[in-house]
Amino acid sequence: MKNFSIWHICAAFIICSLFFITLSNASEKTSPKIKVNSYYGTYDASLKKSGQPSGSLEAPKVEEWASPASPKRPYIIGVSFPHLKDPYWLAVNYGIITQAKKLGVGIRLVAAGGYTELQKQVDQVENLAQQKPDGIILASISYAALDGAVAEIVDKGIPVIEVINDIQAPAIKAKALVSFFNMGYNAGKFVIEDAKDRPEINVIFLPGPAGSGWAPDTLDGFKKAAESFSGKVNLLAVKWGDTGKNVQLNLIEDALQTFPNIDYIVANAVAADAAVGPLAETGRNKSVKVVSTYIIPPLYEKIKNGLVAASPSDLTVTQGQMAVDMMVRLLNGEEPGKDFPFRAGPIIPIITANNIKNYPYEMLFGEKNFRPKFNVDPKK
Repeated sequence: MKNFSIWHICAAFIICSLFFITLSNASEKTSPKIKVNSYYGTYDASLKKSGQPSGSLEAPKVEEWASPASPKRPYIIGVSFPHLKDPYWLAVNYGIITQAKKLGVGIRLVAAGGYTELQKQVDQVENLAQQKPDGIILASISYAALDGAVAEIVDKGIPVIEVINDIQAPAIKAKALVSFFNMGYNAGKFVIEDAKDRPEINVIFLPGPAGSGWAPDTLDGFKKAAESFSGKVNLLAVKWGDTGKNVQLNLIEDALQTFPNIDYIVANAVAADAAVGPLAETGRNKSVKVVSTYIIPPLYEKIKNGLVAASPSDLTVTQGQMAVDMMVRLLNGEEPGKDFPFRAGPIIPIITANNIKNYPYEMLFGEKNFRPKFNVDPKK
């Protein structure tokens, strides 16, 4: 009887150990299953409009995003960003770097320095191609100006996948992004619901850089949402500019001096963040509500504290992770549009003080102490 009890105790210990190992392994997979809109089919750029998927793709399918199997070899992936001077792109950087480490692939990342640096990005992408990476993940500064560079790189046998910013590029192999038209639409939907009892509202809109593959789309989306307002939406001004904080701050201050009656400032995230100070200084923080078209870390606390009313989120970290996943699947021999979506992006939530607890900081932006990383060596 004594031996029987000891045997049972040992068995119980083994079972418990296996159970906790299983829990531990599960906890290491901290990324929750993300619901995405996936577009399958063949990409035809001639049926493409900025901000919208090509008409050649199938209707979006809502599904859970799944990471690929292990890479067949230690791939090296080049990455080109517009810049790394704001927290938005730092979050994309975090998503790409952490997913590359998880899958065991290498990263060589460059940043052009801003949305005014188109030629520099073209040069950087061409230099990346000369290093003969297995593929390139591109966040294009321009919707159409990199079409030629993408075609030349793909002709050399180096696939290019777009991330975050939309691009026309007939030769692009896949896209990990959301529609910034929908981001602007969601921001506009919040505004018209918030103002539903008013006969009219005055709005200042700061999209971001003109000619980029996202900022004009947010304005178009907002205008579409505004069409359903029961009253009148007065769009007092549209102010374009690079997403450097000083540029956006100057635009905000100019708008406040020019227009004494503003109800809503709808703006890119850098401008939304910058607007809080001048509104408080001029005593207009109670009469003017700020709504962002996307979210960055400084806005997280401002939304929580009621200083910014709302922002849609494109789950930026997730998009970076998805781009790496797509590239690995492509390099493993899977076909975009058939074996995995040609285009996919997270379903967009709109974040307010009422629901922000449902969106932990790390889920939206990654670790708070993360610093830009440009290189990851692949696992041998």
